[in-house]
Amino acid sequence: MSSSDHDLSATHWPDSASEVPLQSVSRLIYASLSKVDGPVLDEMRRIRDHAVVHNQAASLRVALLHMSGWFVEWIEGPEVGIRALLDRVAQDPRHQGLQVVHHSSGKPRLFRPWIGSIVQSDEGPTAFARRLFALQDRQVRATALEPASVWLRLCSPPAADMPLTDGAFPRAMLLSAQGAHAFELLQTLATHQRRPLVRRRFAGAADAARDVESDYLDLPALGQAGWRLVANARKGLAMGMAHAFLPDHAAVVLLLCDDATRNQHLVERVLAANRQVHHAPVIVALGTHAQVTPELQTLVERQGLPWVAARSPLQRPDDLDLWDVLQPVLQHIA
Repeated sequence: MSSSDHDLSATHWPDSASEVPLQSVSRLIYASLSKVDGPVLDEMRRIRDHAVVHNQAASLRVALLHMSGWFVEWIEGPEVGIRALLDRVAQDPRHQGLQVVHHSSGKPRLFRPWIGSIVQSDEGPTAFARRLFALQDRQVRATALEPASVWLRLCSPPAADMPLTDGAFPRAMLLSAQGAHAFELLQTLATHQRRPLVRRRFAGAADAARDVESDYLDLPALGQAGWRLVANARKGLAMGMAHAFLPDHAAVVLLLCDDATRNQHLVERVLAANRQVHHAPVIVALGTHAQVTPELQTLVERQGLPWVAARSPLQRPDDLDLWDVLQPVLQHIA
């Protein structure tokens, strides 16, 4: 897990790209029952090694998820390449009962050759199938959703008590300048509020791109629609999933530390990621008065992004103290 990584160098991952492509592409999402026998992570890596070569040759970009005994794959690229990939999957013994959930053309979201993720879920295959067929029926009977919305509804469903269970609630990405503070804050909140914490693991498109975690917590009582807080690793900003869903985040919360160099480096990474996807979320700087500096504000506002300083009056605030500062800020943004 790279959430505790201390590297201050720029992110140049083997599966990186400079900018999200803007040309229209075909987009398809399918689901299939998983027949993997053995460790799923090992199998996902084997799929990756085979897929990266073929996907790049066919100008395809894909995201593959394993959850609740199902595979879900989101594919973008030329229609002929997508159809050829579906034909291969239909013959693959690791997949059974392939179901197309979404098919459209439009603006792409994926710009890595391959993204893999595993979600730890208590939901069984039958319950997942009910949600899958309900979403598939909605796609047929009503106005089709964007593929990113389909993916989020299927693979990251909201908690049952969220006010807007269709997924139309604000999201905030949490990133820490040092250590795994974003993950620790989410764990503290989940324990304190007795809420389930969903853990996910993303795999890069190359051996040199380490796996990272990205956990999330739904808070139904925060604002009218509730909020989803998503903890990401710093190096996760270079992962395809972070880029694909960055435009869905209303805010990016930076958990600052006492090291000004680390704080500046985190801000620069966030600004670079948002330039790539042409997104302008509210940047919330969370920390003490000494950590939240005018220099960081200038960096953010120079790029045209809104800035909110969430300063703790305490010299050494704990996670619940910081939450007391952050909570009203998110309520105001919503």
